[in-house]
Order: sequence, then structure tokens, then C-alpha cells
Amino acid sequence: MIAGSLITIREGLEAFLIIGILLGYLTKINQPQLRVHVWMGAGAAILVSFLLAAVFQALAIQFVGEAAELFEAGIALLAVWVLTWMVLWMQRQSRRIKGELEHKVDAALSHGQTFALAGLAFVTVLREGLETALFLSAVFITARDNNMLPGAALGLAISAGIAYLIFRSAIRLNLRTFFLVTGSFLILIAAGLVGHGVMALQELGWLPIGTATAWDLGWLIPNEALSGRLLHAFIGYEAAPTLLMVFAYLAYMLVFGGKFFVGARSSVLAR
Repeated sequence: MIAGSLITIREGLEAFLIIGILLGYLTKINQPQLRVHVWMGAGAAILVSFLLAAVFQALAIQFVGEAAELFEAGIALLAVWVLTWMVLWMQRQSRRIKGELEHKVDAALSHGQTFALAGLAFVTVLREGLETALFLSAVFITARDNNMLPGAALGLAISAGIAYLIFRSAIRLNLRTFFLVTGSFLILIAAGLVGHGVMALQELGWLPIGTATAWDLGWLIPNEALSGRLLHAFIGYEAAPTLLMVFAYLAYMLVFGGKFFVGARSSVLAR
């Protein structure tokens, strides 16, 4: 549940901030009557995102045996790729998003393409929705957490509340710190998905190397225990991981986790 909430708090806040920027800019340039187009595009994107999540869940149910293991590995590794790109992209582009969105609004209005506003809102919000649907599905499939969907709904509601308070100037949130903290957690979750994908491929016999058990902590934190499930959702904990799982996990953290934190440090020094 907590992992699902964390994902939708971050992704939902990004989507709501985008909507808020578009609505605020239309008000600033005295075009409030065009806000309905933004809501149309954003609403359509949210609906498509829910449909995509349902499709991912339906596909997961359809597969059995080896096909289920392969689907599980595929969805986990695809989610890792998308998530990693998203976190690193947001780190690089966060300063320019507001200006780019306003420029696109100006371009649409200068050509009289008011419905292009709906398309702009749809594409930008759908990007967040697609990432959320894919990542939630991957965590839901691999994380032994039956409360993932209620947690995701709670996180979405929290993100909507935070965005509302930000635009009402009721709170001041350091977005750079917020995205650094949540990005750090998402990097850990992604590393866990890498390990789970490797485990699924090893069980299929596709990776017949490094199959020896690295250690066994089942006596201390069993996979089935609440603590084991929480650790699995957040950091991909397995009581008895294989050597290749450990290597893949550490390699991901070293390469992409290191890139994330180097980028965060550079951003701080550049201020």
C-alpha cells in the first residue's frame, strides 16, 4: 500500500502541477474561457491511463506458468526502463517545464488552434499516467501486496490536495527537495524490480548463471512477513536472493542511482 501511495503521490503531483500551470497561464493571459479545453484533455488522459492499468492487470491474469513468469519479468524490466528515464529526465528538465508549456500554449493560440490546448494537456498528462499505470502494474505483480490499489488511490488524493494548496498559496513546498526524496525512493523500488526480473528469468532457465544463493535471511525476515513484504515493495527484498540478483541490483544502483545523485548534487551546486 505504501509503495503504491508513493508512486501516485509523485506522479500525480507532476500531472496536477502541469494542469495547474496550463490553467494559471490561461488566466494570466486573460483567456480563462479556454480552460475547458485543458480539462477535456487532462480528463481524457486520466481515463486512458486507467484503461491502460486495467489492460496490464487483465494481461497478467491471462498468463499462467512460464508465460506468466515471462510477462512478470518483461513488465518489471519495462517499468524499470521507463521509470529510470522519467526520474533522470525530470531531474534535468524540471526548471524548464513551466516555460516550455507556456511557449506551447502561445504557439497553439497564435495559430487559432484552441483545441490544440486539449491535445497539449492530453499528451503531457498521459505521459505521467502511462508511467504510473506501468509502474503500479509492475509493483502490483511482483510485490505480494494486495492493498496496492487502495494505496494508489490514497496517494492520488494526497497529490491532488498538495497541488491545490500549492496553487492556492496555502503552502510552500520545495519541489526540488520533494522530487529528490521521492526520486531516491523510486530508484530503490526500480532496483528491486531489476532483481525481481532477474529472478523470474532465472526461474525460466533463461539466465542459468549466478543461481547460487547469496545468503538466506528467512529465519530473520521471512518473505511472507509484513516486514518482508514492505521491504520487498520498497527495495526488492528477497530473503534468499541469488548471486546474479544481488549483482544486478548493485549494478543498477551504482550506475543509475549514482547518476541520479550526481545530478542532484550538481543541481544544488549550480544554485
